[in-house]
Amino acid sequence: MPVRALRLIPQVHPRVWGGDLLARRFSRCAQTEGPVGESWEVHGDLLVADGPDQGLTLDELARREGQALLGKRCPPSSTFPLLVKWLDCRDWLSVQVHPDDAVARSLTGDPLARGKTECWYLVEAEEGAEVIHGLAAGVSVEDLARVQGREILSFLHRQVAHADQILYTPAGTVHALGPGLLLLEIQQSSDLTYRLYDWGRVGLDGQPRPLHLPEALRSLRDSRPEPLWNLPSAGVGQPRLACPHFALETLTGSARWSPAGLSLEILALVRGEGRLEVGGQTERVVPGDVLVVPASAPEVHLELPAGGLVVRVRLPEPS
Repeated sequence: MPVRALRLIPQVHPRVWGGDLLARRFSRCAQTEGPVGESWEVHGDLLVADGPDQGLTLDELARREGQALLGKRCPPSSTFPLLVKWLDCRDWLSVQVHPDDAVARSLTGDPLARGKTECWYLVEAEEGAEVIHGLAAGVSVEDLARVQGREILSFLHRQVAHADQILYTPAGTVHALGPGLLLLEIQQSSDLTYRLYDWGRVGLDGQPRPLHLPEALRSLRDSRPEPLWNLPSAGVGQPRLACPHFALETLTGSARWSPAGLSLEILALVRGEGRLEVGGQTERVVPGDVLVVPASAPEVHLELPAGGLVVRVRLPEPS
């Protein structure tokens, strides 16, 4: 494949809890009716937007190119391992939990199913915005299993959210994002979500959204906790998080580096208009842009203005 940064065609998803920030900030969703909660920026089903691979999906490229795209750190797979999206939270998301790989395969019967460990980079947080993240102190899964409906909320840990905060949500963690948040979500490529509580509302179709109490409680109980890994002592930018599925840095100013064949890279521009050069091809990047850099790229050169910021995502170094 020509070594260049890959732009994909984003896929927007209306959500009952969404708003209009993705359209106003990043020119997404112009043709979509209703509140938009998610814009999927990197996913195996998305199409390459331009260049010689235009019209191919990212999964098709992954199967064709293998390590040249994914890198030596990627376990053997026929699909792209990560999903990256922008989220606009105008209302509470459901109180939910995701399974790990083993529980996902057991619940779905699919031996190739992935679980869903994720993290959030909070780009904007209105004053007083909150998230639910984990069980309250002293609460067990058995305690939670004995209650339903709004009573569940008193058993959960609630905390104030802040811009530039990163929250790690390994599979098996009960959670909910609150109103007033714009964020970048990085996760395993999986959409398995099991709801415990949904605030008594109906969906965009006017029908109550289903709950998945047995699956959610099983995911809470049986998913094995995945700890954070030690951050590398030095990176291209500021190391912020590393776990078994991905590693994050934030980049500012000018940076030049090589992926060295080790890992695919995902670059998400949060602030500022910059320039990105990959494989001798230079292009302008603007807030909201999310690009995939193949592991085989010989060199990457990023130029950002004062105050500019990019989130760089890679597959992690072995622990």
